[in-house]
Amino acid sequence: MKLKKVLFIIIILAVLFSGVIVYRHISAPGEENITDEKIIPDSIKEVEIYYVESEAEDGGITAKEAQELCLEVLGDIAPETGFPISYRCISAVSAKEKLYYVMHISWLVNETHWSYIGNCFVSSDGNEIYDGIADSSGYEMTELRWRIKQ
Repeated sequence: MKLKKVLFIIIILAVLFSGVIVYRHISAPGEENITDEKIIPDSIKEVEIYYVESEAEDGGITAKEAQELCLEVLGDIAPETGFPISYRCISAVSAKEKLYYVMHISWLVNETHWSYIGNCFVSSDGNEIYDGIADSSGYEMTELRWRIKQ
């Protein structure tokens, strides 16, 4: 009985291992295999806000201007609830070879309290806004929400 279990495990491992070999074999020349790719979960690095604002002198925007851009582009009222929306810069990051302000988005619920509803990332040049997540585990930029037409 033990021999059957051992053989079964060996067969399962052999099938799994052969799948990796087949995948590596069918990858196009010059392409990296997913098994060889180095995935860096913390590819978004936090930087000081003053560093990003110092770049604003070279044609970028300040954190205050990023807040104003969010109000202009994303709006100051939530269409689904009618609640006023607020944007506040909470940090800054470097990602995709660019600098971004990380904005905390809240809405005023029934004129009683502000409630967090999400985050967005505003590029320091003022040309892009990404949806995303900023929490204790790190930062994640999810999808492009707006880009200036050039």
